[in-house]
Amino acid sequence: GGDSRSVDVFDTGPSLAWKNESHLLDMPVDRRFAAGIVLKNKYLVVIGGNDKDWDAAGCLIYDFSSNCWSSILVPVDMIEARYNHTAAVLDGKVVVAGGLGQDRNKLA
Repeated sequence: GGDSRSVDVFDTGPSLAWKNESHLLDMPVDRRFAAGIVLKNKYLVVIGGNDKDWDAAGCLIYDFSSNCWSSILVPVDMIEARYNHTAAVLDGKVVVAGGLGQDRNKLA
């Protein structure tokens, strides 16, 4: 698929189905090949990725309680832009690994 701003939700309840929740705001910019994590049970953080023109080092942050996207809560740019990577929360820290950099070089 192409670039997307949509947010889909997998219902882990009885329906076990993907949904496009109409009350959730779409991301403010297109992103593909990004990683996503849930932070502090309050924020969805979309990390890195790219659109058709550039690779991203920044994060998009969705606050579930205010139904609002922001990319400026704190300076959270990664050291290097990357896409096709993975991310997890470990001991309260966001860990990003692997993927490709701006010159399509593999990152550790």
